[in-house]
Amino acid sequence: MKARMRSARCWSCFVTLAAEANRTDVHLSSRAPILGREMPLDPVALRETLLDYGARTFWALIVAAIALLIARAVRGMTMRVLARNRAQANVTILLGNLAQLLVIVVGALGIVAIYTRDTFGWILTSFSVVGLVIGLSLQDILKNFFAGVWVLVERPFRIGDAIEVSGYGGTVEEISFRTTQLRTDDGREVIVPNGTFMTSAVVNLTRFPTRRAATWLALPADEQAVDPEDVRAALAKTQGVAAEPPPSVELRSVADGKAQYLVTFWATDRDAALAQALRALRARFPQGEVHVG
Repeated sequence: MKARMRSARCWSCFVTLAAEANRTDVHLSSRAPILGREMPLDPVALRETLLDYGARTFWALIVAAIALLIARAVRGMTMRVLARNRAQANVTILLGNLAQLLVIVVGALGIVAIYTRDTFGWILTSFSVVGLVIGLSLQDILKNFFAGVWVLVERPFRIGDAIEVSGYGGTVEEISFRTTQLRTDDGREVIVPNGTFMTSAVVNLTRFPTRRAATWLALPADEQAVDPEDVRAALAKTQGVAAEPPPSVELRSVADGKAQYLVTFWATDRDAALAQALRALRARFPQGEVHVG
């Protein structure tokens, strides 16, 4: 009998615990929707946020419009200035587009500053560091590129000119943004980085059409002084000798019974004209000595 009563009591406790557990689950499930429900937004805060971003967007649109107008004006002005200086067409277009892009980038940074405000300094610093790293890694390429742009704008030499730079000489075959190609007299190709023209002297052999040549004329000192007109008459018939400026004769020294005269003249092909001039002076002054150097 006692055993039955004990088992009945245990069964009732089990039923009571199960009922309590069911009530707890029901209570928790009834609260779940309340916990998952979103909190209502504050109308005042929402209104202030919308007004703030609306004002930012308004000023951003104004900055974008002004930047585009200025960029277009800068591009046109840059291209007109370069065209007036007779720069190459490709360089004119390139620099015009670069000027326009620079103004657009400045306008884009202004728009970013409007939206980011306090964090704009950090963003600008990050871009500056990245740009510095890229610039340092590409400094040689960028140096040659900007030097090529300078060569194409200033045009210290043109295609077809004969130049000498850094110990190399030849005819300019091609000018690109990074390098300049030369063809030497013996048919070799020399590729010169454009940065060389910014740090080394360049001799343009064809910028001026004539070159000066000189020769020495030695005559006996006891003879009458040389008349410059006689020398000019002898060289006037010489092929390759330029009429303007006229040849000149200068008495340099009298020693050992000889008078030394320096004869200078101008010619388009100095070497060929010098050989012809030596022949003409020897024929005109057979009693003298004519030599170079």
